[in-house]
Amino acid sequence: MKRSPATNPQMPQPLTSGSEDGAIRRSPSEIERLYYGQHRMAFRIGTYLALIRMMGIAHLVESLYGHTKLVSETHARLARTRQTVVDLICHGFDSPEGRAAIQRLRDVHRHLKVSPEDYQYVLATFFLEPLRWSEQHSVKAVTPDEANLLLSFWMQVGHAMSIPNLPASLQEWKDFQKNYEARYMGFTSQGHRLALMCLSDVVKLSLPRGTQRISRQIMIDTIEPSVRQSLGIAPSQWSARLLVRILLRIMT
Repeated sequence: MKRSPATNPQMPQPLTSGSEDGAIRRSPSEIERLYYGQHRMAFRIGTYLALIRMMGIAHLVESLYGHTKLVSETHARLARTRQTVVDLICHGFDSPEGRAAIQRLRDVHRHLKVSPEDYQYVLATFFLEPLRWSEQHSVKAVTPDEANLLLSFWMQVGHAMSIPNLPASLQEWKDFQKNYEARYMGFTSQGHRLALMCLSDVVKLSLPRGTQRISRQIMIDTIEPSVRQSLGIAPSQWSARLLVRILLRIMT
């Protein structure tokens, strides 16, 4: 194997050149347009589901989230993770915000007892889950060029984190994730508990209060079935699933 725009006051908005106050503002980058443009819903839900998917890997739950702080810091950790991703997408790796985001990642992970393979899996899940969600649930799927742009962005994150032996192609990443999960994914009481808390808390990070309940339902119904089973999350009633399918047709 070869290695190598709807407005939401809580989400950063792309800036344009020129403004009412006469200030010079930057144009959104390609990766920013990808995340906050026509695929906004797919990438938001897919990124949140990436966090939940990782709860199916028992040793990652223990290493990344720990035993004693499983409850008290769940929302804070989700918020920090989200903010780090937002800073890299919206400001770039060479900006003060981007450099600070990478340093936060290094500081948080420096003393964790996880293998390079585990880091590769976490990295992969952050871009493979939005792609899976878009392919299976969005009316307008991500194009090959957009997928390559997404891969390039997360490869840059991996290199900045000094993660070794990164697969070179999207298919290699998919094969890696499949093989990794075949070995390590399974039910644990901690993973189940944390996944339920994440489903409750993650929608509070950036979604208006009136949309949080339906957004949570959409996430539950669009988790990959094998992952949902590993997490011990029951599927919804058929009427709720039907409503979600109708809403997805309208919203995506």
